[in-house]
Amino acid sequence: MTIIFEKIIPTENQFEKLYFLLKNRKHSVSHNKLPSKTEHKKFVIENPYLEWYLFYRDKNLLGSFYLQSDNSIGLNLDKPNKNDLIEIVEYIKANHNPLPPIKSLRRGEFFLNVAAENLDLIKILKKLDKTEVQRSFVI
Repeated sequence: MTIIFEKIIPTENQFEKLYFLLKNRKHSVSHNKLPSKTEHKKFVIENPYLEWYLFYRDKNLLGSFYLQSDNSIGLNLDKPNKNDLIEIVEYIKANHNPLPPIKSLRRGEFFLNVAAENLDLIKILKKLDKTEVQRSFVI
């Protein structure tokens, strides 16, 4: 069964689903402390991403992804598997183009941010022969 993608508008229902995903996320790149519902709602309403989607299989919420202006993809998929990842990436590439490169500022292709401890996703990406281009450290 194929994955169904729903663009964030945002609606109250989408806000609730995004907060549920955030609250239950196992791996995080961007935050250490769960924001309050009010803080998160404000963030969702401001919608800082170029594109943002929820995605489902058989009406079951699997996760979300967003695209940023540096061509990075933020993926919230706590139970990653190879087939889902392939389908998500194919959807992104079929429906969105990366922004043109800007030397020293932006790559000319999409890239995926992955939390260092998300070993399942890293393993899948390596099996798919995806190239690791960077590791980031908080200092």
